[in-house]
Amino acid sequence: MGNNSRAKVTLLIGKVACGKTTFARNQQKSDGTVFLSVDELHLSVFGQNPTREELDSSHTGTRNYLKGIALAFLRNDIDVNLDWGFWSKSSRNEVSAYFSSLGYEVILKYFDIPLDVRLHRNLIRNASNDVHSFKIEQKDIELFDSFFEEPSDDENCERVYS
Repeated sequence: MGNNSRAKVTLLIGKVACGKTTFARNQQKSDGTVFLSVDELHLSVFGQNPTREELDSSHTGTRNYLKGIALAFLRNDIDVNLDWGFWSKSSRNEVSAYFSSLGYEVILKYFDIPLDVRLHRNLIRNASNDVHSFKIEQKDIELFDSFFEEPSDDENCERVYS
């Protein structure tokens, strides 16, 4: 199913504190690209300390809701960044296939940032008053990293190194 839109959707891929949200916020300010963040939606709904059960039970619904919002923007020729982490290849494939099947250009952007840089960024984030970002303990970053599936060459990701 094709469309005449030139709008594109970008999947922002990466581990904790790699710069996805900062990139998306900067792009929204500079050129109006909308960014949709799972973390921001969770924090808006559940507050600063959601339970694991709340996060897990809302996983599918949150993403489906944001896909619908993204589609509304895309239909109006507005580019969208999806700030969802996309830790698994299957999640990247599913979302990419969904938007591609509707005729939208899909870009995968992988933030390949070293652990020491991410740990430093996380300290800064945790010290900030940003209510739109989770505060993550340093010890949890390596645990979360273990869940991340590195993008493979066949995914054709644009790599970001800063």
